Amino acid sequence: MKNKQLPPSILNAGKAFLIPIALYFVLLLLIRERIGNWNSIVTMLVLSVVPTITAYGLSFGFVSGIMDFSIGSLMIIAGVCSSLAGHYFGLPGMLITAIVVAVFLELIVGGLFALLKIPSLVITVGTLMVFEIIGVRLCVIFGELFPQISTGQYVKTAENLTFLGAPPWNFVVLILVAIAYRIVYYRTKFATQARMIGSDELIAKNIGIKPLNVKFATFLVGGFFLGIAAMVSACYSSAVGYKRELASLTMVFKPMMAVIIGMSLERFVKMHVGIFIGSLCISIIFTGIIALGWPDSLQDIILGIFMIVVLAFPTIRKSIADASRRRNARHLFEHQQENA
Repeated sequence: MKNKQLPPSILNAGKAFLIPIALYFVLLLLIRERIGNWNSIVTMLVLSVVPTITAYGLSFGFVSGIMDFSIGSLMIIAGVCSSLAGHYFGLPGMLITAIVVAVFLELIVGGLFALLKIPSLVITVGTLMVFEIIGVRLCVIFGELFPQISTGQYVKTAENLTFLGAPPWNFVVLILVAIAYRIVYYRTKFATQARMIGSDELIAKNIGIKPLNVKFATFLVGGFFLGIAAMVSACYSSAVGYKRELASLTMVFKPMMAVIIGMSLERFVKMHVGIFIGSLCISIIFTGIIALGWPDSLQDIILGIFMIVVLAFPTIRKSIADASRRRNARHLFEHQQENA
Protein backbone atom coordinates (compact mmCIF):
# COMPACT_ATOMS: atom_id res chain seq x y z
CA MET A 1 0.00 0.00 0.00
CA LYS A 2 1.46 3.31 -1.06
CA ASN A 3 2.03 6.02 1.55
CA LYS A 4 -0.17 9.01 0.96
CA GLN A 5 1.77 12.24 1.12
CA LEU A 6 0.38 15.72 1.52
CA PRO A 7 0.67 18.05 -1.49
CA PRO A 8 3.81 20.24 -1.43
CA SER A 9 1.68 23.40 -1.22
CA ILE A 10 0.10 22.24 2.04
CA LEU A 11 3.44 21.17 3.47
CA ASN A 12 5.01 24.53 2.58
CA ALA A 13 2.06 26.42 4.07
CA GLY A 14 2.47 24.39 7.25
CA LYS A 15 6.14 25.36 7.42
CA ALA A 16 5.28 29.04 7.00
CA PHE A 17 2.55 29.00 9.64
CA LEU A 18 4.92 27.33 12.10
CA ILE A 19 6.49 30.77 12.64
CA PRO A 20 3.45 32.50 14.26
CA ILE A 21 2.53 29.25 16.04
CA ALA A 22 6.03 29.04 17.54
CA LEU A 23 5.85 32.69 18.62
CA TYR A 24 2.52 32.09 20.30
CA PHE A 25 3.81 29.05 22.20
CA VAL A 26 6.79 31.08 23.43
CA LEU A 27 4.34 33.62 24.85
CA LEU A 28 2.32 30.79 26.40
CA LEU A 29 5.39 29.71 28.32
CA LEU A 30 5.86 33.25 29.64
CA ILE A 31 2.32 34.51 30.29
CA ARG A 32 -0.07 31.61 29.85
CA GLU A 33 -2.64 33.07 32.23
CA ARG A 34 -2.98 36.25 30.14
CA ILE A 35 -3.01 35.00 26.57
CA GLY A 36 -3.83 31.31 26.93
CA ASN A 37 -7.47 31.70 25.88
CA TRP A 38 -9.54 31.95 22.74
CA ASN A 39 -10.28 35.67 23.18
CA SER A 40 -6.56 36.47 23.08
CA ILE A 41 -6.13 34.48 19.87
CA VAL A 42 -9.06 36.30 18.24
CA THR A 43 -7.59 39.63 19.36
CA MET A 44 -4.27 38.80 17.72
CA LEU A 45 -6.05 37.87 14.50
CA VAL A 46 -8.17 41.03 14.57
CA LEU A 47 -5.10 43.22 15.11
CA SER A 48 -3.50 41.74 12.01
CA VAL A 49 -6.37 42.59 9.63
CA VAL A 50 -5.74 46.29 8.94
CA PRO A 51 -1.92 45.96 8.71
CA THR A 52 -2.37 43.07 6.25
CA ILE A 53 -4.66 45.04 3.92
CA THR A 54 -2.38 48.08 4.27
CA ALA A 55 0.61 45.89 3.39
CA TYR A 56 -1.20 44.71 0.25
CA GLY A 57 -1.41 48.33 -0.89
CA LEU A 58 2.19 49.02 0.06
CA SER A 59 3.63 45.90 -1.58
CA PHE A 60 3.21 46.89 -5.25
CA GLY A 61 5.48 49.89 -4.87
CA PHE A 62 7.81 48.08 -2.50
CA VAL A 63 8.59 45.23 -4.90
CA SER A 64 9.39 47.77 -7.62
CA GLY A 65 11.79 49.69 -5.39
CA ILE A 66 9.53 52.44 -4.00
CA MET A 67 9.37 53.38 -0.32
CA ASP A 68 6.03 55.09 0.36
CA PHE A 69 6.01 56.72 3.80
CA SER A 70 2.90 58.81 3.12
CA ILE A 71 0.39 55.97 3.50
CA GLY A 72 -0.39 56.69 7.17
CA SER A 73 -1.40 60.31 6.57
CA LEU A 74 -3.19 59.26 3.38
CA MET A 75 -5.23 56.65 5.26
CA ILE A 76 -6.18 59.22 7.89
CA ILE A 77 -7.63 61.57 5.26
CA ALA A 78 -9.39 58.68 3.51
CA GLY A 79 -10.73 57.43 6.85
CA VAL A 80 -11.99 60.86 7.90
CA CYS A 81 -13.79 61.41 4.58
CA SER A 82 -15.23 57.89 4.46
CA SER A 83 -16.48 58.09 8.06
CA LEU A 84 -18.34 61.28 7.20
CA ALA A 85 -19.75 59.72 4.01
CA GLY A 86 -20.90 56.67 5.95
CA HIS A 87 -23.32 58.78 8.01
CA TYR A 88 -25.11 60.08 4.92
CA PHE A 89 -24.64 57.44 2.22
CA GLY A 90 -24.24 54.21 4.19
CA LEU A 91 -21.78 51.44 3.47
CA PRO A 92 -21.57 51.98 -0.33
CA GLY A 93 -20.78 55.67 0.19
CA MET A 94 -18.20 54.88 2.86
CA LEU A 95 -16.43 52.31 0.69
CA ILE A 96 -16.47 54.35 -2.51
CA THR A 97 -15.32 57.51 -0.71
CA ALA A 98 -12.44 55.72 1.00
CA ILE A 99 -11.19 54.21 -2.27
CA VAL A 100 -11.67 57.37 -4.35
CA VAL A 101 -9.91 59.60 -1.81
CA ALA A 102 -7.02 57.15 -1.34
CA VAL A 103 -6.51 56.68 -5.09
CA PHE A 104 -6.73 60.44 -5.66
CA LEU A 105 -4.10 61.14 -3.01
CA GLU A 106 -1.86 58.42 -4.40
CA LEU A 107 -2.38 60.00 -7.83
CA ILE A 108 -0.89 63.19 -6.39
CA VAL A 109 2.04 61.37 -4.79
CA GLY A 110 2.71 59.25 -7.87
CA GLY A 111 2.32 62.26 -10.16
CA LEU A 112 4.91 64.23 -8.19
CA PHE A 113 7.24 61.23 -8.25
CA ALA A 114 6.90 60.85 -12.03
CA LEU A 115 7.10 64.59 -12.72
CA LEU A 116 9.98 65.57 -10.46
CA LYS A 117 11.96 62.32 -10.84
CA ILE A 118 13.43 62.54 -7.35
CA PRO A 119 13.72 59.64 -4.85
CA SER A 120 10.43 58.28 -3.53
CA LEU A 121 11.67 58.75 0.04
CA VAL A 122 11.84 62.53 -0.43
CA ILE A 123 8.49 62.74 -2.23
CA THR A 124 6.56 60.57 0.21
CA VAL A 125 7.93 62.20 3.37
CA GLY A 126 7.17 65.63 1.92
CA THR A 127 3.61 64.68 1.00
CA LEU A 128 3.21 63.02 4.41
CA MET A 129 3.77 66.38 6.12
CA VAL A 130 1.31 68.09 3.78
CA PHE A 131 -1.31 65.36 4.20
CA GLU A 132 -1.03 65.54 7.99
CA ILE A 133 -1.86 69.25 7.87
CA ILE A 134 -4.78 68.55 5.54
CA GLY A 135 -6.00 65.87 7.97
CA VAL A 136 -5.92 68.35 10.85
CA ARG A 137 -7.82 70.98 8.87
CA LEU A 138 -10.44 68.46 7.73
CA CYS A 139 -11.15 67.39 11.31
CA VAL A 140 -11.45 71.02 12.42
CA ILE A 141 -13.71 71.96 9.49
CA PHE A 142 -15.90 68.89 9.97
CA GLY A 143 -16.11 69.74 13.68
CA GLU A 144 -17.54 73.13 12.78
CA LEU A 145 -19.89 71.90 10.06
CA PHE A 146 -20.98 68.59 11.61
CA PRO A 147 -20.62 68.92 15.42
CA GLN A 148 -22.79 65.84 15.98
CA ILE A 149 -20.26 63.72 14.05
CA SER A 150 -16.90 65.40 14.62
CA THR A 151 -15.33 66.89 17.73
CA GLY A 152 -12.76 68.82 15.74
CA GLN A 153 -10.12 66.25 16.68
CA TYR A 154 -11.67 63.14 15.22
CA VAL A 155 -14.66 62.03 13.14
CA LYS A 156 -16.96 59.33 14.49
CA THR A 157 -17.87 56.31 12.41
CA ALA A 158 -21.58 55.55 12.01
CA GLU A 159 -22.52 52.98 14.67
CA ASN A 160 -24.38 50.81 12.18
CA LEU A 161 -21.16 50.39 10.15
CA THR A 162 -18.69 49.52 12.89
CA PHE A 163 -19.52 45.83 12.43
CA LEU A 164 -17.02 45.81 9.53
CA GLY A 165 -14.20 46.24 12.02
CA ALA A 166 -15.23 43.28 14.21
CA PRO A 167 -15.35 39.50 13.67
CA PRO A 168 -16.48 37.85 11.54
CA TRP A 169 -17.01 40.62 9.00
CA ASN A 170 -13.49 42.01 9.18
CA PHE A 171 -12.20 38.53 8.31
CA VAL A 172 -14.68 38.31 5.43
CA VAL A 173 -13.36 41.62 4.09
CA LEU A 174 -9.79 40.41 4.52
CA ILE A 175 -10.46 37.20 2.60
CA LEU A 176 -12.16 39.07 -0.26
CA VAL A 177 -9.33 41.61 -0.43
CA ALA A 178 -6.73 38.80 -0.32
CA ILE A 179 -8.42 37.12 -3.29
CA ALA A 180 -8.45 40.40 -5.22
CA TYR A 181 -4.80 40.99 -4.30
CA ARG A 182 -3.76 37.52 -5.49
CA ILE A 183 -5.46 38.07 -8.84
CA VAL A 184 -3.80 41.46 -9.34
CA TYR A 185 -0.38 40.41 -8.05
CA TYR A 186 -0.07 37.15 -9.98
CA ARG A 187 -2.40 37.52 -12.97
CA THR A 188 -1.74 41.03 -14.32
CA LYS A 189 0.95 42.31 -16.65
CA PHE A 190 1.39 45.40 -14.48
CA ALA A 191 2.36 43.43 -11.36
CA THR A 192 4.73 41.20 -13.33
CA GLN A 193 6.47 44.27 -14.71
CA ALA A 194 6.68 45.81 -11.21
CA ARG A 195 8.43 42.69 -9.90
CA MET A 196 10.81 42.68 -12.88
CA ILE A 197 11.72 46.31 -12.26
CA GLY A 198 12.43 45.58 -8.62
CA SER A 199 14.57 42.61 -9.61
CA ASP A 200 16.64 44.41 -12.27
CA GLU A 201 15.50 47.74 -13.65
CA LEU A 202 18.14 47.83 -16.41
CA ILE A 203 17.03 44.49 -17.86
CA ALA A 204 13.41 45.61 -17.58
CA LYS A 205 14.24 48.70 -19.66
CA ASN A 206 16.05 46.62 -22.25
CA ILE A 207 12.99 44.43 -22.86
CA GLY A 208 10.74 47.43 -23.41
CA ILE A 209 9.25 48.07 -19.95
CA LYS A 210 8.92 51.72 -18.93
CA PRO A 211 9.85 51.75 -15.21
CA LEU A 212 8.52 55.23 -14.51
CA ASN A 213 5.06 54.41 -15.88
CA VAL A 214 4.90 51.14 -13.95
CA LYS A 215 6.03 52.78 -10.70
CA PHE A 216 3.40 55.48 -11.17
CA ALA A 217 0.78 52.74 -11.61
CA THR A 218 1.88 51.08 -8.34
CA PHE A 219 0.72 54.18 -6.46
CA LEU A 220 -2.74 54.02 -8.05
CA VAL A 221 -3.26 50.28 -7.58
CA GLY A 222 -1.93 50.50 -4.04
CA GLY A 223 -4.36 53.32 -3.32
CA PHE A 224 -7.28 50.96 -3.94
CA PHE A 225 -6.16 48.62 -1.14
CA LEU A 226 -5.17 51.50 1.15
CA GLY A 227 -8.68 52.93 0.81
CA ILE A 228 -10.21 49.65 1.98
CA ALA A 229 -7.71 49.48 4.84
CA ALA A 230 -8.66 53.01 5.88
CA MET A 231 -12.36 52.10 5.90
CA VAL A 232 -11.85 48.91 7.96
CA SER A 233 -9.59 50.82 10.37
CA ALA A 234 -12.26 53.50 10.83
CA CYS A 235 -14.87 50.82 11.56
CA TYR A 236 -12.56 49.01 14.00
CA SER A 237 -11.66 52.12 16.04
CA SER A 238 -15.15 53.71 15.70
CA ALA A 239 -13.48 57.05 14.93
CA VAL A 240 -10.65 58.58 12.91
CA GLY A 241 -8.45 61.33 14.33
CA TYR A 242 -5.61 63.37 12.92
CA LYS A 243 -1.92 62.98 13.69
CA ARG A 244 0.76 65.65 13.82
CA GLU A 245 4.53 66.02 13.66
CA LEU A 246 5.15 62.92 11.52
CA ALA A 247 3.22 60.72 13.97
CA SER A 248 1.50 59.02 11.03
CA LEU A 249 4.91 57.75 9.90
CA THR A 250 4.68 54.95 12.46
CA MET A 251 1.65 53.54 10.61
CA VAL A 252 3.90 52.35 7.78
CA PHE A 253 6.34 50.28 9.85
CA LYS A 254 4.22 47.21 10.62
CA PRO A 255 2.86 46.86 7.05
CA MET A 256 6.37 47.33 5.67
CA MET A 257 7.73 44.57 7.91
CA ALA A 258 4.80 42.35 6.90
CA VAL A 259 5.69 42.86 3.21
CA ILE A 260 9.33 41.96 3.83
CA ILE A 261 8.33 38.84 5.75
CA GLY A 262 5.88 37.98 2.97
CA MET A 263 8.61 38.31 0.35
CA SER A 264 10.90 36.09 2.45
CA LEU A 265 8.19 33.43 2.72
CA GLU A 266 7.27 33.49 -0.96
CA ARG A 267 9.20 30.27 -1.62
CA PHE A 268 6.72 28.54 0.72
CA VAL A 269 3.44 30.40 0.20
CA LYS A 270 1.96 32.99 -2.11
CA MET A 271 2.56 36.64 -1.33
CA HIS A 272 -0.90 37.37 0.04
CA VAL A 273 -0.59 34.53 2.58
CA GLY A 274 3.00 35.45 3.45
CA ILE A 275 2.00 39.05 4.17
CA PHE A 276 -0.79 37.84 6.46
CA ILE A 277 1.66 35.59 8.31
CA GLY A 278 4.01 38.55 8.69
CA SER A 279 1.24 40.74 10.10
CA LEU A 280 0.15 37.95 12.42
CA CYS A 281 3.69 37.50 13.75
CA ILE A 282 3.95 41.22 14.49
CA SER A 283 0.50 41.17 16.13
CA ILE A 284 1.50 38.24 18.35
CA ILE A 285 4.73 39.93 19.41
CA PHE A 286 3.10 43.21 20.36
CA THR A 287 0.15 41.56 22.06
CA GLY A 288 2.70 39.73 24.19
CA ILE A 289 4.55 42.97 24.95
CA ILE A 290 1.34 44.63 26.10
CA ALA A 291 0.35 41.58 28.16
CA LEU A 292 3.75 41.66 29.85
CA GLY A 293 3.05 45.24 30.90
CA TRP A 294 6.18 46.70 29.37
CA PRO A 295 6.24 50.52 29.01
CA ASP A 296 5.61 52.29 25.69
CA SER A 297 9.25 53.34 25.41
CA LEU A 298 10.36 49.71 25.58
CA GLN A 299 7.75 48.77 22.99
CA ASP A 300 9.21 51.39 20.63
CA ILE A 301 12.71 50.03 21.23
CA ILE A 302 11.58 46.49 20.41
CA LEU A 303 9.73 47.74 17.31
CA GLY A 304 12.90 49.49 16.15
CA ILE A 305 15.08 46.43 16.75
CA PHE A 306 12.54 44.13 15.09
CA MET A 307 12.29 46.44 12.10
CA ILE A 308 16.08 46.54 11.68
CA VAL A 309 16.25 42.74 11.86
CA VAL A 310 13.41 42.32 9.35
CA LEU A 311 14.86 44.91 6.95
CA ALA A 312 18.28 43.31 7.20
CA PHE A 313 17.00 39.77 6.69
CA PRO A 314 16.86 39.86 2.86
CA THR A 315 20.42 41.19 2.73
CA ILE A 316 21.64 38.59 5.21
CA ARG A 317 19.91 35.80 3.29
CA LYS A 318 21.43 37.02 0.01
CA SER A 319 24.88 37.17 1.60
CA ILE A 320 24.51 33.61 2.91
CA ALA A 321 23.32 32.39 -0.49
CA ASP A 322 26.22 34.15 -2.24
CA ALA A 323 28.73 32.69 0.23
CA SER A 324 27.27 29.22 -0.25
CA ARG A 325 27.42 29.57 -4.03
CA ARG A 326 31.06 30.70 -3.90
CA ARG A 327 31.94 27.84 -1.56
CA ASN A 328 30.31 25.28 -3.85
CA ALA A 329 32.10 26.75 -6.86
CA ARG A 330 35.43 26.57 -5.02
CA HIS A 331 34.83 22.96 -4.00
CA LEU A 332 33.92 22.07 -7.59
CA PHE A 333 37.09 23.77 -8.88
CA GLU A 334 39.24 21.98 -6.32
CA HIS A 335 37.62 18.67 -7.21
CA GLN A 336 38.31 19.24 -10.89
CA GLN A 337 41.92 20.15 -10.13
CA GLU A 338 42.37 16.92 -8.15
CA ASN A 339 41.00 14.82 -10.99
CA ALA A 340 43.10 16.59 -13.61
